[in-house]
Amino acid sequence: MPTNDIVPVLPPVQLAEATAELFEVDEYVRASQARDMFQVNGKGFGAAVLDTGANVDHVDFAGRIVAKGNFTTDDDGDLTNVQDGNGHGTNVAGIVLAGQVHMGMAPGASFAPLKVLRNDGGGSFAIVERALDWVLQTHATYNISVVCMSLSDGGNYVNDDFPGNSLRAKVQELHRRRVPVVVAAGNEYFRHQSRQGMAFPAILRECISVGAVYDANLGMFEYPGGAIAFSTRPGQITPFSQRLHQSVSQETHTDIFAPGAPVISTGIDGPYGESVQQGTSQAEPVVAGVILLIQELYQRTTGSRPTVEEIVTFLRRGALPIVDGDDEHDNVEHSGLTYGRLDAVRTLDAVRRELVKRRLARPAQW
Repeated sequence: MPTNDIVPVLPPVQLAEATAELFEVDEYVRASQARDMFQVNGKGFGAAVLDTGANVDHVDFAGRIVAKGNFTTDDDGDLTNVQDGNGHGTNVAGIVLAGQVHMGMAPGASFAPLKVLRNDGGGSFAIVERALDWVLQTHATYNISVVCMSLSDGGNYVNDDFPGNSLRAKVQELHRRRVPVVVAAGNEYFRHQSRQGMAFPAILRECISVGAVYDANLGMFEYPGGAIAFSTRPGQITPFSQRLHQSVSQETHTDIFAPGAPVISTGIDGPYGESVQQGTSQAEPVVAGVILLIQELYQRTTGSRPTVEEIVTFLRRGALPIVDGDDEHDNVEHSGLTYGRLDAVRTLDAVRRELVKRRLARPAQW
């Protein structure tokens, strides 16, 4: 069973020189190309980011913060003060929807920063549940269509057999309401002796789980906990990223991989700040941002939002294959199994093709 405590997020990796811009993530998954081809940017849709808060004064979010809530004891528990004293939440939110200094995946989308992790990175799932309750009560009011959670319990599970888990019940209700909860797979692959699995809550089948790959040749990295990448190249699975193949667990496997190491995004140092961080925490918001684009395209055509199952189908149809162990050069073991890596153009084209197919399948109206 998962614990109530959330493991502090993977510490930011500060580089001596900036070597990986958010535009490299954009270029690798072809997000800006997809936005141009399909004329979408997330406008009219929004993300609730459950994290360490956000730099609400940053120009990247100007005019698009529709609501906010502090569920921690930071700042004396001031319910409206979501100021980020850590930087993780601001970096994550920027990847989803930054729109000025940095350019996120869905730069037209709105934003609800929900502070569920303290400035030291810790927290509890009881606090996360309170924030999910808030989303359930207000998502229609604020057009929140995606929930981002780059947090975990540090565990490694192959199934979601957690009877009576109250957090899962809230995720299930959001799932029913077509509000996907996108979750980082976890950063503890090395610590768990290269065993397949994912952390909680990513392991929940109702969530969309995201693992991390590199998007460029960035040299060597050593990570807290012991994982080492001796060299890197685009599409390599990071040595810290937890993963679970569908041949091991058909119902709870890792849904998609996306670039998450390292990423320069929005930062907490003033209205133009930027930060460098890496982890499945950074891969998760890449996928969340593309989901906002999926929702916009789908609703523009059909008048309604896609189900979470449909979103996962589109992500998988559009994914490019990556093999766990074909070109990785690190200190963890590999399965040789094939996973899917996000490609925004292919994903949105999968949406388009499916909607065309449905239209053609309808009988002619006389």
